[in-house]
Amino acid sequence: MSKIPDQTTGYVNNGGVVMYASNNTAEQLDVIAIDRPQRALRWMVEGDYPSDTNGTAVSVSVFDGTIPLFSAVGTWGTQGQSSQGSNKKNVKFKLKNPNTGNKLALKIGDWFSMTSVTHKAYGTDRTLIRESTATALYRRIRSFQTGLMAPASAYAYFDSTDFGTRTKALFSTAGTIAEIYRNGAFCQLGVIRSSADNPDYLMDDSNPDHILIQPQHANGIWQHAWAGGDWVVQSPAINGYVGQSDISQSAPDVQAKCQAIMAYMQACIGGQTDVRKTWRQYLRLDDWLYYDILTNLTGSFDSMVNNFMLGTWDGTHWGLWPYDMDETAGLVFFLSGAASDAGNIGWVTAKSSIADQDRGFFGVIHETFRPELRALWRQLRDAGVVSVEAITDLINDQVGLINPDLMAQDIALWPLNGATGAPAGMQSGGKWSVAYVIDWYTARIAWLDQQWGYSG
Repeated sequence: MSKIPDQTTGYVNNGGVVMYASNNTAEQLDVIAIDRPQRALRWMVEGDYPSDTNGTAVSVSVFDGTIPLFSAVGTWGTQGQSSQGSNKKNVKFKLKNPNTGNKLALKIGDWFSMTSVTHKAYGTDRTLIRESTATALYRRIRSFQTGLMAPASAYAYFDSTDFGTRTKALFSTAGTIAEIYRNGAFCQLGVIRSSADNPDYLMDDSNPDHILIQPQHANGIWQHAWAGGDWVVQSPAINGYVGQSDISQSAPDVQAKCQAIMAYMQACIGGQTDVRKTWRQYLRLDDWLYYDILTNLTGSFDSMVNNFMLGTWDGTHWGLWPYDMDETAGLVFFLSGAASDAGNIGWVTAKSSIADQDRGFFGVIHETFRPELRALWRQLRDAGVVSVEAITDLINDQVGLINPDLMAQDIALWPLNGATGAPAGMQSGGKWSVAYVIDWYTARIAWLDQQWGYSG
């Protein structure tokens, strides 16, 4: 094991006002649990700014405002493909207990614990609020009927392991605002994002029927058979597996199940199979309907060949969940200015969509199940689950953690240009303002009401 670096960012004893028993200090622990922050977390970091995923050594102390929470050592490296060419990086911390040398896990509020911690800088969305708002909105609408995000059986699977204490599985990401200071100076403002590991999807990676896969910029997935090079297999665990590699020899049974669902969806796309007559054999339909509602409500054009998780708990019936939703609420990579305003973009998942991504099976769901989608929209609106007020509250939950003074410093330090943000056309029209996001959702709800014939 490599030498553990000296801890340099901790806090000093202030004369004994606070006394700790010998076995009751954070330094003894390998899992740190902190409250869900009511203010931005402050990460004090000493070390070189990372330039690649390998990262550099750091010493870290984390504060809730000015209240010290814990200190650690480890590395931080870049995170995400888009971050590689940016000046302002998304970063991933991999922390260790400075006393034991063990891997350090962090649990924030009701999130599951994380052994790596991602700080998203969001070059695409400098408001820092779009993804956290969209995924919080997803959990709000997906759970409104039962209070749960998945069938009760998916939670009960873990009864013998932990008495089923997984009801807060996120089924996407969540975020909380965090400030990073490096070597004593302000470095960047961003979002600590939950890990979206297998537990957040109720996946047991030792079960070959618990399959969780994610397409990675796979533009051709709807035109050809399932191919390992298009996908990352997150569950089950496969010996020697590296993301987007061939699993035909290492996990042929898993590959066969993935091939089967893709063959089914492509047959539906091609018209050889009627999805309305056959979906019960292959789909958890509720998941697909909620995903369609969310994608159209948020204007998420980057969610049909990328940025979704496809999963099954029995190897046969598949559902899906959203991932990486920073390009929402008026941010559309291929549209400039007012072209991406809420009333101009039309349907995201319809066959006539302007999307630059292939709608594939999402187009089939949207066209086939319009009556069910219309009814679901009415239920969500009647219950107040989707409303301008509810979404504004979700937005304010994120914005309220941001110190405007530090946002101004972040803009000054990392200018709003291609190296630290979205392309010029994508950012034009004031799209990085909170007011724009609120106005966009207000107009989008009105547009969807009109399409679905909802008058309240």
